[in-house]
Amino acid sequence: MKALVFKGPGQKELVDCPMPVIKESTDVIVKMVKSTICGTDLHILKGDVPAVTPGRILGHEGMGIVEEVGEAVKNFKKGDKVLISCITSCGKCENCKKQLYAHCSDGGWILGHLIDGTQAEYVRIPAW
Repeated sequence: MKALVFKGPGQKELVDCPMPVIKESTDVIVKMVKSTICGTDLHILKGDVPAVTPGRILGHEGMGIVEEVGEAVKNFKKGDKVLISCITSCGKCENCKKQLYAHCSDGGWILGHLIDGTQAEYVRIPAW
């Protein structure tokens, strides 16, 4: 699949990458339909976010169609149209119960930051 990959400060490249796979029972694989660039992506490209390492697929927002779901996923099924927020959350941890989703113990702002993001043909979304 094609994906926009961070190669280092000031460097990005559209490259062929492996398809994402289900790693946890709460994962969902989404076929991306639309993705967007936000100010955070520009900061990453500038080199202002050292946690984003070269080789990371960029992006943390978008729309898509569910392609595959992990066995523990109950709220989504193949073919569902979804909006992907920049923040992922499990909905069950203490922070999620307090509606502090950005601080989810199994999510938060991880897409395009700590795990591969949405500026690709397919993306793995954890904790759905």
